[in-house]
Amino acid sequence: MLKNSPDLRVRVAIRRGQELTAQGNLAEALAEFNKALEVSRNSSLAHYRIAEVFYLQRNYQSAANEYRESLNGDGEPRWTEVWAHLGLGKIFDITGQRDRAVNEYRQAIQTSDNTQGAMDEARKYLSTPFEREKKQAGN
Repeated sequence: MLKNSPDLRVRVAIRRGQELTAQGNLAEALAEFNKALEVSRNSSLAHYRIAEVFYLQRNYQSAANEYRESLNGDGEPRWTEVWAHLGLGKIFDITGQRDRAVNEYRQAIQTSDNTQGAMDEARKYLSTPFEREKKQAGN
């Protein structure tokens, strides 16, 4: 019998949120990620996933705030640190704040965490600013 522990409730809510995000249902995904935060206010992963949704919505200020919350959270899983710095760097590049972007990419590299090629990506954007793909007409 599975125990309905706080940790399990957080993981289930985050998984549901990820599935909803993949389906393009961002409002419901945010609701699920917020359920995870109700159980664990400090969840770096929940804050990171919320940041991703805001980024997809081009709500860069809210995304940046959530990436920072992720960095200030419980640090689990460890890869949230490097990817939060990358996310902040991309936002700063998109919004014309290159110096701040470079600082974030350097912090990403300092983590020495190359989960899913994070450090390679950070090095790439140190030399060439990140540019978000333009939306195609009709999308």
